[in-house]
This record gives sequence, C-alpha cells and structure tokens, in this order.
Amino acid sequence: MENNALRPFYFTVIFWGETHRRYFLDLLLASLLSPNNIPALNPARKSKFLIVTTRADWDALHSEPLFQEMKRYVEPVWFEMPFPRGDDLKMLVMSKGHKQVTMRAFADRAYGIFVTPDLVLSDGSVAAMQRLAEAGRKVVLSVAIRFAQETLIPELERGGYLKSGQPLVLPARDLMRMALQHLHTETLRYEFDAPYFADLPISVYWQVPDGHGLIIYSFSWAPLLVDYAALGDHDASTFDEWTLDGDYIHRNFPDPNDVYVSRDSDELVLVSFTREADLHFDLNVDPKKRWRNHFAVPAKVQRIRELKDSSIMDPLKRSIFPQPVYLHSADITPVWREWQAHADELIAGAYHRRDQVRNLEGQFVSDVYTNSGTGQSRFSDWIIEKYSGNPTANRFLWWLLILFWLFVIRPWRYVATRVIYVYSIFHWYWRYRRFVWWRLKEKLGLVEERHFDWRNSGWDIPSVSVVCPIFTIRWFWRHRDSLLKEFKPAGGGIRGVSRLLWTSGKKSNQVAKPSPNAPSSYAAKSSNQT
Repeated sequence: MENNALRPFYFTVIFWGETHRRYFLDLLLASLLSPNNIPALNPARKSKFLIVTTRADWDALHSEPLFQEMKRYVEPVWFEMPFPRGDDLKMLVMSKGHKQVTMRAFADRAYGIFVTPDLVLSDGSVAAMQRLAEAGRKVVLSVAIRFAQETLIPELERGGYLKSGQPLVLPARDLMRMALQHLHTETLRYEFDAPYFADLPISVYWQVPDGHGLIIYSFSWAPLLVDYAALGDHDASTFDEWTLDGDYIHRNFPDPNDVYVSRDSDELVLVSFTREADLHFDLNVDPKKRWRNHFAVPAKVQRIRELKDSSIMDPLKRSIFPQPVYLHSADITPVWREWQAHADELIAGAYHRRDQVRNLEGQFVSDVYTNSGTGQSRFSDWIIEKYSGNPTANRFLWWLLILFWLFVIRPWRYVATRVIYVYSIFHWYWRYRRFVWWRLKEKLGLVEERHFDWRNSGWDIPSVSVVCPIFTIRWFWRHRDSLLKEFKPAGGGIRGVSRLLWTSGKKSNQVAKPSPNAPSSYAAKSSNQT
C-alpha cells in the first residue's frame, strides 16, 4: 500500500518579469525557507518546486543565493512559458500555468501547494500542512484577503524581518501584529460595522474590541494543500476561462467533509500583498447615505445573502462561508467567543433560504438604503427620515410600507418577474399536459415507459380526452347538434357518438404527426398517447 506520509509535496508558482521575480525571491521563497517551512519537510518525500516562468527569468534565478538554498530541500522543475503580450489577460495566463502544474501533480499523485510570488507564509505553515496531510486531510484552505504593500513591506523592514538574500522568519503572531494594521482598502470595505460596507462583500469581518485581531467569514480562499492521490479523475476545466480561486476545488472535491478550513492564524496564515496604486477603493462616506440605525444590519445581511445566492458562488463556498476564522496577534480571550456568537447570528440570517419574509424585508431595506440620498426616490428618502431613528417601528405599518414598495414602487423588479416565471411554468405544463399526464402514468407504473421525445411528438396538439378538459368541453359544445343527432335511436346511440369521437380523434392525430426522425415503433403508438 502506498505510504501517504512519504508522497511528495509539489510547490507551484507562476510569474514572469523582473518585478515578480524579485517578489518570488524576497517574499515568497524567503518565507518558505524559514526553519519550520520547507526545511521541516521529510527529505524522503522528494518534494519539488514547479515553477512556470519565462526562459530569461529561469536563467536569472540560478544566480540567486536563496534559489540555491532552496535546492538543498526541494528539486526545482521548470515549465517554460512565453512572455505574455500586452493584450493578454494576466489571470488567464496564470490559469494556463496552473493547468500545467495541476496535471503534473495529479499524474504523480503528489500533494499540490499553491502559492503566488507576492505573498508570505508564517513560520510553521508548511509544517502544519505536513501534519494535516499525514492526518488524511484532502484539501487545506486558508482565508485570502489583501494587505497594503506600500505600508506593510516597510514595516517588515523596520522590524528587521526582511533582509536581502536571507530567509524571512515570521512567527504567526508577529506577522498578524504587523499585517492587521495594514489592511488594503478593498479589505477595509469588508468590515461589517463600517459605514462604507462593500456592495459585494467577498469577506465579512468584525474587529474584536481588545484590538489584537478580527473574526472573518469569507468566500475567498487560497487552496494551500491539495491531495491529488485522493482523486480518481481530475477536472481542470476551470482554468480554461476562470482562475484557481474559482470553482476548481468544488469541481474536484464537492464534498465539504473533504475540505479543511484553517480557522486560527496560529496554525498557519498567509499574507498577500497588493499595491494601492494597482487597486484602490474610495472609503469616503456620503453623509446622505451612511448606514442608519433601523436599516444597517438587515441591509448588510441582505448584501451577504445576495452574493451567497449569486451564480459566481459554488456550493462549496456557500457551505464553508459560515466558518469563522480568527486572525490574531495575542491570546484568544472570552470576549472573542462573545463576538463570534454575535457574528454567527448575523451570518445565519443570510442563510435562511426558506424564510421568504425575512428575505423580502432585507430586499426592501437594501433597496431603500441604495436609493436614499440620491434625489431619485422620494419614497426612500421619506422612509429613511421617518424610520432611521425608530428601531421599534409599528410592524403593521412597516409591512404595509413593504407591500406598497413591492407592488407600486418596484412591481416589475420583484412582482412581474416572478409572475412571468410562474406563468411560464404553468404555461409549459398546460401546453404539454398530455405529455405530463402520460409521464405521470409511467411514474405510477400504470403504463410502460416509452421514452417519448416531447419536443418532436405533437404533445401540444389537444384532442378529446380527460387530460384536455377545457378543449373537450369546448368540442362537445361545438358539436352538440351532431351529438344530439347521434343519440337518437336511428342515429346509432352510443355507437354513433363513439364513431364521431373516433373520427375526431383521427383528425386530431393527423395534425399531431410524429417527427420523421422518430422510430417506427413510436409512430405506431402515437395514436395511443392518451
């Protein structure tokens, strides 16, 4: 039997150009060479570092002391890539590289470790991944948020951690102590209590009052460890049009029980750098649109709910979002548990999928907030003015306002679309009622299942039968004179009516001819559909 403990670790990275080559050497590789990271790996694993880069960058790496130091522990493997053109999408270029390295890791039944050149790992992160791998974990995820490069890297230099050509030794709490003071503006927008809370909260966090950390819930995860020996088949189609943080993990490990979320920064943590010059978000608050007392919480919860239910979130991300992660630089105190209980309650509010009443109220509050102060909705401005300072509003009047908003202010967005959707379903069932009736009889075991193609078999052509009651009543009324005539003794009575119905059925079935591509056995049976 294969020894899982000795299967190799394949570190993977994609980069090109001098700037990101320096990031790879001075940040990523320097942190990986700290004592409890790559040097802590069992040498019997014969681990490798899969590097996707250009020929010029690969040649330049060999003269670097840190690269030579890395070769003492893992074997570097080069995957050549052309230097991207100016119109190439950076994310898709990286995805092409990820597809190469994941296929190699799968072929070799290795553990894949995915990192980027502009991040650092706390000392002990790789040792923790090795322990988790030996414990049988198939996937290890770490929360991935942005930190401000312009201010955090100078902080590392002032602290004496960042030294050229030397390993970057960052204990988890030291890393968190510095990093949490330099959150990127994108990340700052994810604070639940902030007045500039994001429209699309990819992550949601609360600052713990003691000032030593935060509790975060996230849809954004870095797959640090992936056990490719646990896969029978490898689905790499995500990389054709998306990135590693898309639905790649869900496609290959759809069972949440196979995924381990690292929930404490003491265990392992990564810090990813982003320059504000490359990506910046305005945090200025419009005084006319600040969060108000009665509207703040339900409106923010609604935004989380809408993002959770959107098409960009796969079921795996939805299932692990409610798991809180502690990012901290000091001991966990009882106040953390109190704040987690508060946060868990709010997050749970976004997961009441069947609570349509709460969902409707959230949509109303979110819509009022979005349109207030813009000069475009006097109704929203009036609601804000009347109810923002009144958290104990009369529930009856409150729901009258919601119904007014639903049917008068936003009828097309919320009512008409649902009416059209419901109508389309009933219309289909009515149009193909003969097919539905036949399928029901098949499911009940009353008739033999025939696998009819409802799209090419004339199921929408009505005929006199119990499954077409309105058509049948109308037909009887239209032919009432003939039916009365047939009921006369001279006309044949019941046999006359049956003859008339048979004639009508033949005419109806002449219109509902089967598809010329249908098998002959189906054509022979089409007259007995009902």
